[in-house]
Amino acid sequence: MAADRRLAYRRRWGGRQLCVGVLAGGIALLSVIVSFGADSLAQSTSRAARQAEQRVQDAQLKRRIAGRMLDARAVFFSDIDVDAVAGDILLTGRVKTRQDKIRAAALVRSVLGVETVVNEIRVRKNSHIDTISNDLDINKRIGQALRTVFRKRMPHMAWRANEGVVYVFGRAKSEWEHNRALAVIRKTPKIKDIVDHLRIVRN
Repeated sequence: MAADRRLAYRRRWGGRQLCVGVLAGGIALLSVIVSFGADSLAQSTSRAARQAEQRVQDAQLKRRIAGRMLDARAVFFSDIDVDAVAGDILLTGRVKTRQDKIRAAALVRSVLGVETVVNEIRVRKNSHIDTISNDLDINKRIGQALRTVFRKRMPHMAWRANEGVVYVFGRAKSEWEHNRALAVIRKTPKIKDIVDHLRIVRN
């Protein structure tokens, strides 16, 4: 009887040790998961904060460029669109002469904070109102489609339609993000072509 009681006691004690061991292992695993989740959240928050700060800087740079254009008092600047992404500038729109196109790029390069200038301004005498309306509609549709696909993880990019040709500009964090953005844009109705200036910058 004594031997039976000792055996039963050992079994109960062994079972308790097993339960304690399993519980300890579960707590350790939970700690790892929580720690990983906290790190991921911190990285995501930090990335979002950097992107928000960069967009503010982009907006400030665009205002400086607009101010410089106003100071120059050139009428043709009113038909030029300016997009800024991390110090890089995309110029689109239309002017009447090649000299005006060159002058616009030179002026923008002189603005403090500008790193590079991509000059996609077209030399045209006039644009039909229907063409301008179509470009505005394309820009709007692209924005809606990209925000639907990427949501809060929107790439740091800009796009601008000019006579049905869409100029894509900015920075993607990966080749997948780059290709995905272009694939979404290609599905937009009334696009004639896409000119890709979207760079892959891993950070």
